[in-house]
Amino acid sequence: MAATVPNDVEGGAGAQPRMTIFSERDGKDLEWHSLTYNVGPVDNPITVLDNVFGRIPKGKVAALMGPSGAGKSSLLNVLAGRVKPSNSLRISGRITIDGEEIDPVANRSNIAYVMQDDSLLPTATPREALSFSAALRLRGEVTDKERDDLVDTMLHELGLDSCADTFVGNALMAGLSGGQRKRTSVGVDLITQPDMIFLDEPTSGLDSYSAHALVQLLKRISGYGCTVACTIHQPSSEVFALFDQVILLKSGRIVYEGDIPEMNDFFGSRGHLCPPNFNPADFAMFVLSMEDEEGMKDKDLYMTQDDSKILSSQVTLESSVTALGADTGASQKSFCTRPDHFFLEILWLTRREINHVRRDTASLASRFGSTLFLNVLFALIFMGSGSEDDSISDNLSTHFGALTMVTISIMFGSALPVATEFPDQRPVFLREYASGSYSAAAYFLSKICIELPLAFVQTLFAALIFFWVVDFQGDFILMLLSWWLLSICAASVAINIGCLVSDVKVTTEFLPPLFVPQLLFAGFFIRIEQVPVYLRWAQWLCSLKYTLNILMLLEFTDECDDDAREGCNNLLEANEVERDHYWVYIICLLGLFAMFRTVAAFILVWRAQTLY
Repeated sequence: MAATVPNDVEGGAGAQPRMTIFSERDGKDLEWHSLTYNVGPVDNPITVLDNVFGRIPKGKVAALMGPSGAGKSSLLNVLAGRVKPSNSLRISGRITIDGEEIDPVANRSNIAYVMQDDSLLPTATPREALSFSAALRLRGEVTDKERDDLVDTMLHELGLDSCADTFVGNALMAGLSGGQRKRTSVGVDLITQPDMIFLDEPTSGLDSYSAHALVQLLKRISGYGCTVACTIHQPSSEVFALFDQVILLKSGRIVYEGDIPEMNDFFGSRGHLCPPNFNPADFAMFVLSMEDEEGMKDKDLYMTQDDSKILSSQVTLESSVTALGADTGASQKSFCTRPDHFFLEILWLTRREINHVRRDTASLASRFGSTLFLNVLFALIFMGSGSEDDSISDNLSTHFGALTMVTISIMFGSALPVATEFPDQRPVFLREYASGSYSAAAYFLSKICIELPLAFVQTLFAALIFFWVVDFQGDFILMLLSWWLLSICAASVAINIGCLVSDVKVTTEFLPPLFVPQLLFAGFFIRIEQVPVYLRWAQWLCSLKYTLNILMLLEFTDECDDDAREGCNNLLEANEVERDHYWVYIICLLGLFAMFRTVAAFILVWRAQTLY
């Protein structure tokens, strides 16, 4: 919803009212009929939602409740357009907004969706999180001054004044409390003043007071015309009393849909009378958990659309059922936005990434601390192995071993930090991309803008430690650039793993199968000519092999003395290194870097479209 924030924030004569989360809005009436959600084979599907129905009027707060596996989160995701139909996932029914039938997937950008997990960058502050969301989701609608005023107002209204400049934090970094983090997460999506807000388990992990304060906030927002729906597991009586209506589900079917005061009458008429002074939410959940499927049917505990007082009076109630999401082209986000938005996205993303890197001191200390330890160790072990002194350099294998080991160290030293850090950032991207904050291309380019210089500094730090101690003979600058190319290629491979899996433990377990085989093509443990022909082709997909080819040309070609020249030539020949292919190897490294980054971007977009 477009809105204008006046320059006169105090509201002088003729000034428009400032846009806040408590501003009046149009609001929308949401209805759904005969909604069915099946997964699996067509001939033997699993029914997640079975002919469900309901209505949430504008200005109301609805609670979606039910036992685990009842389908409440699935219903919320379908209504929010966060489920994309496919051959193995089919959705049919009718969803209307203000009486007009809509495709939920195409309409998803018009609904603010707050996920159960608070996917916020741990090194950001509430002020920065809200400013970032406002800058990229209200682009062109407000000026910088108006945006800052809006953020200040929202921080006050969300009760975040005292912690506005405190890091969000995570398990390893002190930060906001659970309630403060949840309010920040809600505020990130409320910054656009949406007409409809969906929340998945917003009170999860909060104490009773924080949960009450959050739902009370949602209740106040709904009073200004906003339609609010949220799944909630088992609210306290104080929290439950704040809701206007409730939708109870079990086994994917509607048990009750209507106003909260009438829910006790519904259960009482079917033999389950709620005792006095008993929490109605607890009682309803107890009944649903106690009754098996046969008991639910015998006691007529499943409501039909004709039983619903809210729906039976609506003119829009129809029996027509259509397949939803058949044409989702309008909902698909482009890989790259238009130029003016694209550069704005890169600017804000790069700024945030810089802050994240410099504030995450633990990760920086770990990255450079391990680099220091390993390369000091290599320098001491291989000290002088690259010397031109005949008494030292007569063992060419030691010289080549030193070159190989420091190169392998740089490869793993660049891949491991990315592999362990990116899974934590992945949920942030998925949430922000799903909300349309920025494009995938802008996100990856901004990360590249930070990762390239950071990888260069790490590689330079390592090279300064071992290069002159080992006494390598090649050109320092050219060898440094070669190691740098390897480091960014290795990081690109690691980021592909992070895009595919969300767990850090699983990500690190994937690293050895991807990187250890590259050691076999390094030429140190086994000569390339001894590798079976049917496997030898794999060397050209390994960034380590290209890098070592470049390094061998720099280290063992021009600087070899007459006595060692034959050994150098044999080493190059055994590893199939062509002297006139120097630039070919460089181009191949650049190509692998571009390929791995592009593949990672498409994997992440695919995951975002699959999950949300």
